[in-house]
Amino acid sequence: MQILKFKKTDPKAIIPRRQTEGAAGFDLHALEAEYLHKTTTPLMVRTGISVEIPPGHVGLIRDRSGLAAKHGITVLAGVIDADYRGELKVILAHHGQGALNIQPGERIAQLVVTVCPDFEVQEVEDLSDTERGAGGFGSTGTGAA
Repeated sequence: MQILKFKKTDPKAIIPRRQTEGAAGFDLHALEAEYLHKTTTPLMVRTGISVEIPPGHVGLIRDRSGLAAKHGITVLAGVIDADYRGELKVILAHHGQGALNIQPGERIAQLVVTVCPDFEVQEVEDLSDTERGAGGFGSTGTGAA
């Protein structure tokens, strides 16, 4: 088993952990109280922690499904490179109704760490053909196959 190292950048911070044995993500907690309303611009929420992502991996800050389903709260952006050592901050957007008061210590997002292959970049004149080709944004339809 690998070790994922977290460091508190603020003494009030909560070190992330998985809530269940089978969970993929480590829950990230708000450091301070925040107020999020639908008309609010996206809000950057401090966590008070930093992380050492292992080489060859990337950290992805993802939504918590309960916040998304119940309140329309989603995460914007959220790629943590293996060489970043600063405080993790979570950008939250409100798509639901009403307002949400985020309390210190509340779980607001999750950090999923995954393998990030190392690629050599090569410029080419052509790419291989596929059935889909350049079709995107609904080009494969919405019905069952």
